[in-house]
Amino acid sequence: MRLLDLLAKPFRRAPRETAAERAAWIDSAVRGIAAQSHRAQLAQLRTASRSFEAGETPAWVASWATTAAGINEDLHNQLPTLRARSRNLARNNEWVKRYRIQLVDNVLGAAGIRLQMRLRQTTRNRQDTTGTAPLDSAANALLESAWAAWGKRGNCDVSGKLCWKEIETLMLWTLASDGEILYRYRPGAGPFRIQIQLLDPTLLDVTIRREYQGRRVRMGVEIDDDGKPVAYWLRAAKAGDLASDSSTVGSHVRIPADQIRHRFLVEEVDQIRGVPPLAIGARRLHMLHDFEDAAAVACSNSAKRLGFFVSPSGDAPPGFADQIVSSVLDAASAAGKVLTPDEIQQITASAEKYTTTVPGTFDSLPNGYDFRQYDSPWPNIDSGEYVKSQVRGWSAAQGASYVSIGNDLADVNYSSARVGILDEREHYKELQARLISWLHEDVFEQVLPYLAAATPGLQVSRLPDYLAAATWQARRWQGIDPVKEASADEKNLQNGLTSRSRIIMSRGEDPDEIAAERIADVALFGPLPMLTAAAPDAGAQDPDGDAADDSGTDKKPRRNFLPISKLRPV
Repeated sequence: MRLLDLLAKPFRRAPRETAAERAAWIDSAVRGIAAQSHRAQLAQLRTASRSFEAGETPAWVASWATTAAGINEDLHNQLPTLRARSRNLARNNEWVKRYRIQLVDNVLGAAGIRLQMRLRQTTRNRQDTTGTAPLDSAANALLESAWAAWGKRGNCDVSGKLCWKEIETLMLWTLASDGEILYRYRPGAGPFRIQIQLLDPTLLDVTIRREYQGRRVRMGVEIDDDGKPVAYWLRAAKAGDLASDSSTVGSHVRIPADQIRHRFLVEEVDQIRGVPPLAIGARRLHMLHDFEDAAAVACSNSAKRLGFFVSPSGDAPPGFADQIVSSVLDAASAAGKVLTPDEIQQITASAEKYTTTVPGTFDSLPNGYDFRQYDSPWPNIDSGEYVKSQVRGWSAAQGASYVSIGNDLADVNYSSARVGILDEREHYKELQARLISWLHEDVFEQVLPYLAAATPGLQVSRLPDYLAAATWQARRWQGIDPVKEASADEKNLQNGLTSRSRIIMSRGEDPDEIAAERIADVALFGPLPMLTAAAPDAGAQDPDGDAADDSGTDKKPRRNFLPISKLRPV
């Protein structure tokens, strides 16, 4: 009997509960589960506080990556897409065009990066290493002239279309848009018997992955076990061909690494290819472009569309399509065409799909139709902050300020302009040094033997001296406050902390040229008038703060060096 009671117990009807009891049970269950969940969250937070915050994966960061692929694996999979989107921005986006202008203007400037030789005269056939011997002006001028002659159009580039200044500009922008530059030396070509060939980085086939004579070929670069490039595998293509004109199956050209220069910014160990800088934050600019297009269309529609006519049945009002159909029939008659009834019906159906929006007008209200005003928030929405934040984010990735890229000086003052511009200029200096190392110094070293052999007055035996004496003068900028900076240079020169040559070079100019021009000026115009100290006014104080006496003499002995502000022609 007891066993039967136990078996029947699950089938017995549960005791009837009141509505109040049921509500109390639900409330108790909710409270209990909520407390249990809260205790679990507290335990998780206590655990997280003892570990790295970025190593935790709560629900709100579930989409954040928890695994990191190697840089080469990511480049193998995504480099073509990164480069395609970067190039698309470079061709079509206004902000990127603005950045290109700023980049070229600040890194290269109008004169480009110029060769300035500092070769000194030899003593007993030995190059001076102390820096005290006079400069060998004749040899320096010959080397600079030979380099300039080689850089003329038709001499330096195998295509014959580019001069050296254009090559500089193209390589600088290729670094920004593609993340790498690629060029090849062509000995025996051109008037000087050596030229360079600029190569599109896409010729390095990113999809190739094979073994060759025991070495690995990855993304078009053949490397040894130490990661040193041995050769480059280029897709077979000819200048001017489309990308689709070349094949990547069994059609690669293997070029030894000593003939190719492949340069890019190495950001991770063992990196084989470069990352396009323009692609960093590129999604911001793409979304901003779509937003601006949509906003422009919304503003245009808001200005044109005043409202809608709505019929009870939803059909188009009579007469809306008649004008279109009538015009099409007139055009067909003028063209000598006879339209069938089916064609007329098709034209009528198509005409009813068109709107009758005309700027600033209302149509007559047909019988039985209601009018609903079209009310759009555009163009009254202030989207300036959204645009500014997107451009600012992308500009930060390029090392440029929003003020420069956004061309927005509305909220700029002297202090903010100074901080932003000085930061930018330091970044541009770094880009100048990178370009000089990857392009100018390398090309000059390869071309120098040919220049020395082709230029009378230069000695092939002195090639190491010529190479060691080569310096490169990049563009420099006018100070934000030229008067204050000139005064600072004056004081530094007075205190022996700098030299006139260094001050001239800091402005991006050549001291030798200025010295020669000053000599020529004296021969042409005569010597400059002597400069003496201006007589101080009565009661005026000298620069050291001491009052001058009535005789115009200072209480302190007069300094030999006079500030520019106290000089005047006699």
